[in-house]
Amino acid sequence: MKLDFSEFSYGYAFTENLIRWSASGPSTAPVFPNLVQEAQLGYDVKIDMPGLPLFFQFKLPELMVRETAREISVLGLPGLTVPFFRMPLMRRNLSDQHIHLMRLEARFPNSVLYASPMIEDCANFNAAYGRAEVHLHSALFSPLGIGPLPDDDNHAVAYSAAARSAWRCSEPREVKVRKFDDLVRGIDEDLTKRVDRSLEDTAGEIRQGVLSLLPPELRDAEAKVRDRIETRRQAADGSAAMDDRVRSVTTDLLVMRELVRVGLGVDLLVAQPRDPKKAKKKS
Repeated sequence: MKLDFSEFSYGYAFTENLIRWSASGPSTAPVFPNLVQEAQLGYDVKIDMPGLPLFFQFKLPELMVRETAREISVLGLPGLTVPFFRMPLMRRNLSDQHIHLMRLEARFPNSVLYASPMIEDCANFNAAYGRAEVHLHSALFSPLGIGPLPDDDNHAVAYSAAARSAWRCSEPREVKVRKFDDLVRGIDEDLTKRVDRSLEDTAGEIRQGVLSLLPPELRDAEAKVRDRIETRRQAADGSAAMDDRVRSVTTDLLVMRELVRVGLGVDLLVAQPRDPKKAKKKS
């Protein structure tokens, strides 16, 4: 059964809710600046604090409501009962999307994730959005954890809202389900390890890590994308008063966001610590 909200709506709600939630979330939660409108940051960015890139590929699953579903009737997968969700993976002969995501995760461990909702209908989706909790009702999957697709047939990840593990089908392989709380704990740990690095360092790491994964025509278009972003920023209110260092770093991030969105099909966000103490350099 198809869900009665779109993949675009889910991806937007996930990102917007994540940012809105972080403003009032637990004191230990990182802040997630999103790069919006190609002119300015949706959140105040902290140049002298560490940053961690996060890449999300949003997927809308089908809701399986009958026990005749192959995962139950034929495969008998442990821990899976109706209703459950079936998240499709891009077929290998149609796109290299999954391969790109695995390569990206190899460059940025624990920072590349499929995100798929654990919400059964539009009413519950709207309610979760109003509470800024869509990201909290999402299942997150590591592309490397899913592993290489074995052939050019259709493959999917089957998961339930309550389970901590899922299954890649049609050749069953158990896959770990990550919830948002797990992600936040990992981000906090990674940001603590990166205390000696600034957001400038992160911007450089992103560029170095993703450029070789992009199609040649996109790499060649980097300068044009940068010029377009700079033109739009000059026309944006308040951009003239922006510090040169902030302008340079945020422009780099906006360029990379555009390139990975077009070239790899992922959305880029940046996590930074809420606690200013994490910005202090080690002595």
